[in-house]
Amino acid sequence: MEIEIRLFATFREYLPKGSGSFSCKKILQGEITVGEIIRELKLPDNIPKIIIIRGNHVKEDYVVKDGDLVSIFPPIGGG
Repeated sequence: MEIEIRLFATFREYLPKGSGSFSCKKILQGEITVGEIIRELKLPDNIPKIIIIRGNHVKEDYVVKDGDLVSIFPPIGGG
């Protein structure tokens, strides 16, 4: 199965080498959770994450499905 991972803001620096400016595609064999993807990308544990898949907020235990677009954001402030 294939998924796309998009990282935003300060998380972009954790994309694998050779990725686009904010996304990469990944071929998966078997089930994998968003948490496993986060650990594989080595995103910092101490920074909260906002995870959106198919327009819904999900938790790290969500098992990705073929064709999912996994968007991961750090907390964002503004004014």
